[in-house]
Amino acid sequence: MEERKTKKNIWYRLLYGYLRLLEKTVRIEWQQPECFCGHNVTGFWHEDSFAVNLVLKAVTRRDAAVSVLVTPDEQGECGRYLLERCGGEAVKVGYGFCNAGTLKEILESLNDKRRSVAFAMDGPLGPRHIPKKLTYFLSEQSRTELVGITVSYSRKISLSGQWDHCHIPLPFSKITVRFDNYGVAACQCPPRIRLYQDEREYSIIRKFA
Repeated sequence: MEERKTKKNIWYRLLYGYLRLLEKTVRIEWQQPECFCGHNVTGFWHEDSFAVNLVLKAVTRRDAAVSVLVTPDEQGECGRYLLERCGGEAVKVGYGFCNAGTLKEILESLNDKRRSVAFAMDGPLGPRHIPKKLTYFLSEQSRTELVGITVSYSRKISLSGQWDHCHIPLPFSKITVRFDNYGVAACQCPPRIRLYQDEREYSIIRKFA
């Protein structure tokens, strides 16, 4: 048990060390950063979870607090470690929809006009690029604008064996981060969510996973 915990801690530190390397060597290009005001429901695709740590670190430098939803499992624990090292706050939620108590706490946290809530729109298990109902529900119930983040990479590794095709940027590459403001979303009439950087590649999502 202790040996497994030690190996896990070493792995977490290695991942954070790689993030620090990326922070020093990667060039980030920001598109439409004005769409993020520091008080948003913020969604990204699960495939970009690793790079979003760099986005979060840059955002929190501007004195914006961000709570990121993670699952209470080993993957979520790794995410929590990286998020907190990058200046964010991790909030543990179950698979699927949040329980009533956690959901209430998340909505109450959005009363703070200098706090945002961020999460992977397609959840911890997919399907890929299909937003969960929570994406729209949090925006609608808190009357907070939904901002989507899409990321593109000049050079990256894609883990095709994973359901999300997890993207890992390479050192000395360029990451392009685009923000899109969809306004206050409604569950009954959800906005069309950008999948990729290319403006021609949109998807109108009207079903929930």
